[in-house]
Amino acid sequence: MKRRLLGAVLALTLLVTGCATVPTQGNIRQGSREGLTQGGIGVGVEAKPPRDNLTEVELVNGFLEAMSDSRAFDVARQYMTADAAAAWKPETRTIVYDQRPGSLSPQSGSGVKLTARKIATVDERGEWIPAAPGADRADFLFKVAKVDGQLRVASVPPGVYLGSNQVDLKLAPRDLYFFNPGRELLVPDPVYLPVNQSQGQAATQLIQELLKGPTKSLGNGVVSLAPPGTEVQVSVPVEFGVATVALNDTAAALRDQDRRLLAAQIVWTLNQINLRARITVGGAPLLPDDPDVLPFTNFSQYDPSVPGGAMTTLYGLRQGRVQRVEGLDGASDIAARPLDSSLLHGQIAESFAVSLRGDSGAIVTTIDGEKVVAYGPLDNTDNSDKTDDLVRIKTQGTVLRPSYDNDDNLWIMDRADKATPRLRVRNRDGKLTAVTVSFRGDTPLVLRMAPDGVRALLVMRSKATGKTYVETGAIQTGPDGKQLLLGSLRKLELALTDMTDAAWNKQGVLVAGASGSASNADRAPWLVNPDGSKLQLLPGASTDFITQRLASNPNKDTLPAVEDVDGHVHWQTRDLTWTAMEDDANAIPFIPVYPG
Repeated sequence: MKRRLLGAVLALTLLVTGCATVPTQGNIRQGSREGLTQGGIGVGVEAKPPRDNLTEVELVNGFLEAMSDSRAFDVARQYMTADAAAAWKPETRTIVYDQRPGSLSPQSGSGVKLTARKIATVDERGEWIPAAPGADRADFLFKVAKVDGQLRVASVPPGVYLGSNQVDLKLAPRDLYFFNPGRELLVPDPVYLPVNQSQGQAATQLIQELLKGPTKSLGNGVVSLAPPGTEVQVSVPVEFGVATVALNDTAAALRDQDRRLLAAQIVWTLNQINLRARITVGGAPLLPDDPDVLPFTNFSQYDPSVPGGAMTTLYGLRQGRVQRVEGLDGASDIAARPLDSSLLHGQIAESFAVSLRGDSGAIVTTIDGEKVVAYGPLDNTDNSDKTDDLVRIKTQGTVLRPSYDNDDNLWIMDRADKATPRLRVRNRDGKLTAVTVSFRGDTPLVLRMAPDGVRALLVMRSKATGKTYVETGAIQTGPDGKQLLLGSLRKLELALTDMTDAAWNKQGVLVAGASGSASNADRAPWLVNPDGSKLQLLPGASTDFITQRLASNPNKDTLPAVEDVDGHVHWQTRDLTWTAMEDDANAIPFIPVYPG
């Protein structure tokens, strides 16, 4: 076993985090989604009213600084004419632009022009919508007029303009939590909300957004247990780290189990800002048989990261035969052992997927001259070696590696090389269901389903350019409420090239790709938020090998693994060093796979 020191600990941020200008009834203070320290608030440019006798450029610069503070839109309006101030609607969207020296330039007789690259637009719900690199612009002409002898902005911006150097100071990523259709797992719905507010304002903002329902990125693919019309009665006060969520009577008709699920949504949403929850409906406890202050641990079974030891076991293919890697826990030497007790081991596989419980698997293989997806137990308890005992699903054309979700659904994409790729899902009872999908002529290369069975992650090749890109989508239902479809497809618009793989990770999404900088010209693992924001090189990424494939899943204890271009496997330890599975440079190539 060989341990490689990390080549460089880099955290090069290529895209800043997202932002939002949401309704002004309470904002969110800065912090991670996993929880915040008490009392930490964002800092940045403080909004100040305009001074007398400003130049045109000074006026517009002050206006941009003032509008960056969501608490001070009234101050920003002081920079505007009365008509422009009345027409301006800062809550509609935020345009994040690449702020650089010289972005503002005076235009003779017409005002001041902002010339900048657009990084993203964030809509009224806080959804981050990436801008296409090199294509979308944030240019805007700020017209100027005199009012009582002083210059004022006469243009009406289409929302708020926020410079890239202010994003992390003014806004923070949050997750709203909804349930997957089986109501077994929570599904995070990422939004970006303002910081710099008290815990009470933060809690109020989060619960208000939660009760509005999911954003467009998830759509009807998830379930909210809050009946339409459910609201907090006034606000969400916080005392000694406990948020009191007083819901109106609309939620009173919920059954006991649905009350518990609604409580889980609220408790998980507030936990990310280090708050515990007391929840009432019409003045009475939402869960009368539970403690007054609901412990977070009472709702841990809905964890979207799917805790459990089975998720951390590494599997793979060597010469087409299914294998399990032993020794990652330090109990024995690290080695790949054939799963020769499984019927799957008797077949030559193109690809391999393992269920989240680690008890079954699926391979793409050819049996009797026919390409199929074959699935079965990883350990054959009856010692049968009959190929006929394998369950087979017929396929056509190019077949991507299958993917499992937490409900043991097996997702299969075939015809990937055709104009109309086909997506199907086999449930635990063996029923096969078609999922409507349209990729606009582009070619799917990789499909990874999240454990919730709602969120899909894809690597695609563009028909127009031949280049690869990463996009996300959500399994939803059509207008009839029955037909499944893969909808809300959204490119992450990453500043990477030659992307070959992507995988879900505890911190978001891992992508194998290369950047345009000389120091990162080789393909490496990159980390990005699921909405495409905050792209950075995976901390501890090594320059000792070039990444080809990735193995990862959202479990917090799963160690990311990489197959390099020579077929050798490396995984990242907790101290950010990389360990090679074998010392022999001539070892037979191994394709790593984690459950999922």
